[in-house]
Amino acid sequence: MRKKIISFLLMVAGVTGLGFIAPWWVGAPWIVLIAVIFKLKEWEGIRIGGLALGIVSLIAARLMSMNDEAGIISKTGTLLGGLSHQMMMVATLVIALITGMLSGWLGSRIGKAIPSKPDEIV
Repeated sequence: MRKKIISFLLMVAGVTGLGFIAPWWVGAPWIVLIAVIFKLKEWEGIRIGGLALGIVSLIAARLMSMNDEAGIISKTGTLLGGLSHQMMMVATLVIALITGMLSGWLGSRIGKAIPSKPDEIV
């Protein structure tokens, strides 16, 4: 349980920190790295990775929506077929959940393939 909480907190902190200095997708390799280091099981990686990236992206989308004085989000929603602010946030959440889940899964699979002892054969 402790491993899950620490990995979740590291994922959230890393994705948040990287979000300030890099594009949004840089959080995905960070989630992969944390899942590899902590050798998360597949379902753990999927749930924790999706939850971490989903929460950070949803909070970021809400903050951007509140501070959107130029109407960029509304204009983007119009270009996507008339999506409202709320639907744009849902779309952001869905993309973040899928990306986080796949990143956690990939990290758990890579972690499983790396032997824990030098003479161990997978």
